[in-house]
Amino acid sequence: MEVCPSTVLNSDASENVAYNNPDFPAYVKKGQLSSYPDFRAVSHWHDDLEFILILDGQMFYDVNGQRIPLQTGEGIFVNSRCFHYGYSDAHTECLFICILLSPLLLSVNTYFVENCLNPLLQNIHFPYQKLNPSIQWQNSILHDLEMLYEKNMDKIQPFFTLEKTVHIFRLLAENMNYFPDYDKDTEDILVLTAMIGYVQKNYPNKILLKDISSSGNCCKTKCTSLFQKYLNTSPMVYLNRYRLEKSVFLLRNTTMSVTEIAYACGFSNSSYFCELFHKYYNTTPGKFRTNNR
Repeated sequence: MEVCPSTVLNSDASENVAYNNPDFPAYVKKGQLSSYPDFRAVSHWHDDLEFILILDGQMFYDVNGQRIPLQTGEGIFVNSRCFHYGYSDAHTECLFICILLSPLLLSVNTYFVENCLNPLLQNIHFPYQKLNPSIQWQNSILHDLEMLYEKNMDKIQPFFTLEKTVHIFRLLAENMNYFPDYDKDTEDILVLTAMIGYVQKNYPNKILLKDISSSGNCCKTKCTSLFQKYLNTSPMVYLNRYRLEKSVFLLRNTTMSVTEIAYACGFSNSSYFCELFHKYYNTTPGKFRTNNR
């Protein structure tokens, strides 16, 4: 779920994850839903397998348009290259652990990749798995996630992380769920992937609805319909939320002025940026910067 505002995209428009250690492909962080505009993360995707463990509170998690409720103690696994994001329509706080584990961690040789990893990662009928602590194998994964966070809080521990990654991937491979109708939306997902990639690559520039739809080689009506169906929002609202997440990173980590940040993130003027920021964060960019440095 974590979209680092400093993240760049790969050539296929997938997220290039900002790992804890850039030389070791594992991301382990604690997060809170209130750090996202309108208590809603921006939908994204990546090659890494993503895991969420709810520490306190509740939220909904959306995976390729499927809405999954998550409560304290529960979690979710999101398979490689699936759109996903967490949110709370009620704007209630949720504290969670977010862990991303790259397939590269276990890409030891061709045989293992082809016969063990790919059947899991490329299974379009297994986009996600809700993790329930009352089910033994799922509870084991939840426990592993908690241990991964505790051991990696200060510094990534490669041996421990690899050990837990092997265990988690094995449990998922042995217990793969099956969503029989999940290949029917493949074409829609490819179109949406192209349009989201366009937004994320070009957000600093002026973008119109026709630009987004053209990037997916579809009409504006279909573009709007796909965003609504899979992301539960409109293309232009998605664009503004993405820009706001980028602005949050700049407010926290740079000395750029509010006006400079507004233009850097693609807003036409600082007044509109401040108005939109207040709408989603219930504070001004300046006050946010003071409280969140």
